[in-house]
Amino acid sequence: MNMVERVARALHGDVDPWPRYGCEVCINRARAAIAAMREPTEEMMDACTKHGVIPIFMWQAMIDAALEEK
Repeated sequence: MNMVERVARALHGDVDPWPRYGCEVCINRARAAIAAMREPTEEMMDACTKHGVIPIFMWQAMIDAALEEK
């Protein structure tokens, strides 16, 4: 299961069985939620600096990869 599906399933909740409907609305919302995280907040950057850093370009590459998964 890729990251978009993980987030979509979390957004979908227990409303209907996932496999039967696939929930395109949840997929679109998941993609939007992941894309919103592409630019880290100041607090996220501070945490990285404090704990051995993930440079911003690496973070953005991981977000981009999650959005490109099929």
